[in-house]
Amino acid sequence: MSNLITSRRLWLGLGGTGLFLGLFFWRTDLGELGDALAQANYWWVVPAVAIWFVSAAFRSLRWHYLLRRLANLSTRTLYPIVIIGYMANNLLPLRTGEFIRAYVLGERHGVSKMSALGTIAVERVFDGVVLVGFLLAAGAVLGLNEELTALAVGMSVAFAALLGLFVYVASSPERARRWTERAMGLLPSTVRQRAQGLADSFLEGLQSLQSPSLVVLVLGTSLVAWLLEAFMYYLVGRSFSIDEGFAAYMMVAAAANLAITLPSTSGGIGPFELLTKETLTFLGTGSSVAGAYAIALHGFVLLPVIAAELVFLWAINLSLGRTLGEAG
Repeated sequence: MSNLITSRRLWLGLGGTGLFLGLFFWRTDLGELGDALAQANYWWVVPAVAIWFVSAAFRSLRWHYLLRRLANLSTRTLYPIVIIGYMANNLLPLRTGEFIRAYVLGERHGVSKMSALGTIAVERVFDGVVLVGFLLAAGAVLGLNEELTALAVGMSVAFAALLGLFVYVASSPERARRWTERAMGLLPSTVRQRAQGLADSFLEGLQSLQSPSLVVLVLGTSLVAWLLEAFMYYLVGRSFSIDEGFAAYMMVAAAANLAITLPSTSGGIGPFELLTKETLTFLGTGSSVAGAYAIALHGFVLLPVIAAELVFLWAINLSLGRTLGEAG
């Protein structure tokens, strides 16, 4: 059954990828795109990739803060698990990497997988809040077109609502349990107890939001991680001689990553390239150079992470097939 689910997710991801890449290439001159890729100075990629792995360390530190109520795990311990989760997101659609990360954490360190998913849900909300902030801040300097304005408004509403809901639930665990008990009452009695246990574990992962100081730490580490990733985008831009300031790359990071926030394609391939290209084109970069940059940038994000993940899986004695199959 897990193989069937994984196969369906894979085909769904490939379908979405094909659709968005079709839109991407439809408005791109392939000859000029090839020339731009050939003429780029790829020496800038070395520090750019290194910066991404530093940003992953801040994401690991953030997870350490969120997990503190559940387990005392160091940033160093969590770092390879974070990388493994990103790899799975790169290979499978529907944000499967989040489940992989919770699975590996549970298998290796005995943390409730549903509670771990609760902490990961908090991460995703704070990522969204920071990225929306980037888009609004960069837009105040550079302006926004109609599509980016719609993205900013829609995501602002969505993440503000999610954050408000999470904080409200975390502020009163007893109230949250009453809600879930009412919801579980609609389920068949054979699965009700199991479902209630899973819901309780997930809600436990949200309890870190009860601490204002912890919220500040999570927001701070999220901000640093995304600033570092935007700096990586800036360095790759130097490879293509794109003469834009740092605010432009904050906008690119926000638009491209907000576009892949919802479960969609494997690794976000397609939406990421399309939004990166369209954002840079709006800012004045030529369409072919913007397209070449988008392809190269996503490749430099995806491939080193997959390579590092294989090393980390080997180091902790887990196979790729077993990890993807059992968590999926």
